[in-house]
Amino acid sequence: MTLEQLKMLKAVIQEGSLQAASNRLFKTQPAISKGLQQLESTLGVTVLDRSGYKLKLTQQGELIYQKALMLLEQSDQLNQMANHFKTGYEAKVVIAVDAMFDLVKLVPIFEHIQQEFPHTQILLTQEFLTGGIDAIVSKKAELAISAAEANFLKTFKLVTQPIYTESVINVAAPKMLKRHQNLMESSQLKEEYQIIVQDSGSFTKDVELDVQLGQRKWYVNDYHSKRTLCLSGIGWGRLPYFMVKDDIRNGRLTPLRLSDSQTEIKIKSYVMKRKGEILGPVATRLWNEISQLNHGLGEIREE
Repeated sequence: MTLEQLKMLKAVIQEGSLQAASNRLFKTQPAISKGLQQLESTLGVTVLDRSGYKLKLTQQGELIYQKALMLLEQSDQLNQMANHFKTGYEAKVVIAVDAMFDLVKLVPIFEHIQQEFPHTQILLTQEFLTGGIDAIVSKKAELAISAAEANFLKTFKLVTQPIYTESVINVAAPKMLKRHQNLMESSQLKEEYQIIVQDSGSFTKDVELDVQLGQRKWYVNDYHSKRTLCLSGIGWGRLPYFMVKDDIRNGRLTPLRLSDSQTEIKIKSYVMKRKGEILGPVATRLWNEISQLNHGLGEIREE
C-alpha cells in the first residue's frame, strides 16, 4: 500500500470516475485502475464496487476510505512541517515568563504566532524572581519576560526592552489582622508567617528580599500557593496586584499599610534576549510583538 494508491482512491471517489480522477492527478486511466487493483490486492479486501456504471465503495471500502483520508491528511501535515523547518523556522521556541507578569497580555500575541507558525512549538516556562534572567543567561530560553531593576540587568549581556510596569501589593486576610488591632509597623508581624516565593533562578541564592530580621517565614514555589495561604489567614506577603484585586475589592484580603514598609511597589517588566545572538524567524516575531507592549517606558537597550 502506498500513499500514491490512497491518493488515487481519494480522487476516484471525490471525482466520481476514472476519467475525472485521471485529469485531476495527471495520470492515465489504466495507471489509476492498476494502482487501485494493487491496493486491493495488498489489503486483501475489495474496496470498490465495479458492478455498476459508476465506481462506488463497498461496505468495507467505506471504512478503509475514511482511514485513507486520515492518513493522507497526516501525510500533508508532515510535509508542511518538513517544509516549515526547511525554510528555517524553529521546531521549538522557549520563552521564560515571570509569574508576576499577567499572561492575559500575551494571549493575543500567542494567538497570532499559533496561526502563522502552526508547526513551531512554543514552550512557555513560568519563573520567579531571577528565574527568567537565569533562563536567558544559561541559554535555556530564547526569550524571557522578567521584572528586574535596570542596574541589576546591567551585569548581564542582554538586549532589554521595558514593556510594562507591574504592581505588587502587601496584603493579609481580615482573619490575621484581627490578631493585630493596632497594627502600625512590620515589627509587630514578626511572630506571623511571611509567605515567601522561592527564586527559581540562582542570582539571589541565600538572599532574602524585603524580609526583616527575626521574621517567621513560610516558603512556597508559586504565587497561587502564596495567595491561598494569605487568604487563609496563615500569613501575609506581597502579591501581584492583578492576582488579588478582586480579593481586595471583595474584602477577602486587605492592603497592609505599615509605617516602615511600602504597601504597593511598582516594578518594571522587561522582555529580553541575549546580546549578539541571531534569533530564528518565530522568536524574532515574538520579540517584535512583545516589544510593542511598551507603553512609552523607554527605548531598547543593550546591557
